[in-house]
Amino acid sequence: MKNLFAITALAASMTLSGCASMSAPYEYQDSHSEAYNIARAGGLVQDIEDTEVPANKLGSITESMVNVGFVSAGYMKPQLGMTSWQTVGVNALSILSEPDSHGARNSMMAWMPMEEAKSQQTAQEKFLSHVKVAVADALNDMGATHETIYDRKGTVVVHFINNDWDCPAYEKGVTDLEDLCRVDFQVYEPRTAPAPSFITQTNTGEERYVFSSGHGRKYHRLNLLVSDNSSVPESELYANISKGMPDWSYLYLAPGKVKTGEGKTIEYPYILNQGEANLFLIPKS
Repeated sequence: MKNLFAITALAASMTLSGCASMSAPYEYQDSHSEAYNIARAGGLVQDIEDTEVPANKLGSITESMVNVGFVSAGYMKPQLGMTSWQTVGVNALSILSEPDSHGARNSMMAWMPMEEAKSQQTAQEKFLSHVKVAVADALNDMGATHETIYDRKGTVVVHFINNDWDCPAYEKGVTDLEDLCRVDFQVYEPRTAPAPSFITQTNTGEERYVFSSGHGRKYHRLNLLVSDNSSVPESELYANISKGMPDWSYLYLAPGKVKTGEGKTIEYPYILNQGEANLFLIPKS
């Protein structure tokens, strides 16, 4: 019976940590895309898959999908065999109690160098500070005024106003709260672990503060919360926020969770690193 309790406790601790602490860092899988490898290393494993495309068209398709503003030139729909991405994750969500699938939610992942902070708590504070500055700078650069309306225990909500985007200021008794535009982000304390060599660009498992997002609910995230009435260029705003974040941090953006300035929904997943997009595409074998 004691052994059963011990096993149960171990399983619970592994779940709460988001993913089990590994003695060795994640190893890059050459058969998969860089985006897939980043996601897996960052704890995203559920509904994370690559899409095969003709090898002779991989470059042109990638360029079309990640051009300025992420206007995807006709590749928003399942011509690329991405039909599964329009259903996997979204349909896999349970109605109420179960957390979102990894592939169906926006997440943040990061591997902070140890010299940036003296403890896990200060690492959390440092990463949160990086995100705050990146969000503020991106909103300023895109002409949106903003105000932090909540900042507590690693959770921050920033309300932003831009008349061109139909993002109004709040007037009590006048403005519907659902019409407000916000950036919501959450950062928890990281763990320390060896980081993958393709992240650190070193040959050994360098120890880092790891912000992985495998936990069902306690995962690092950044989301734009805007009404259907707004015309926020979400893909551009996400990219500009990512540009201001450290090179060791990544934003995973789920299919169906980001819109372009033209109001089109991006139906494929991608990962942003300093504004550059990594796609879940591999050449068809």
